[in-house]
Amino acid sequence: MSHLTREQRYTISVLLKQNFIKSQIALFIKKDKSVLTRELQRNCDLRSGKYDADLAQRTYEKRQKAKPKRIYFTAKIKRTIKEYLK
Repeated sequence: MSHLTREQRYTISVLLKQNFIKSQIALFIKKDKSVLTRELQRNCDLRSGKYDADLAQRTYEKRQKAKPKRIYFTAKIKRTIKEYLK
């Protein structure tokens, strides 16, 4: 599984403006139709309901930044835990 690229989002935006149907757009960007549908649901402008590639990319990046990251078990954390266990 891979994420959509900035170029794919731009392609989606252009093809939607040219009134292509979702299945044609999905074939063009080489993704499944469900990927395109999810992309449009998640990243359309909430006010106008239109899809904009730049807005979609910013929304995607914001979600990725806010996603919880894995905390590695570092040496400092090990020492802290050992101190608490004592």
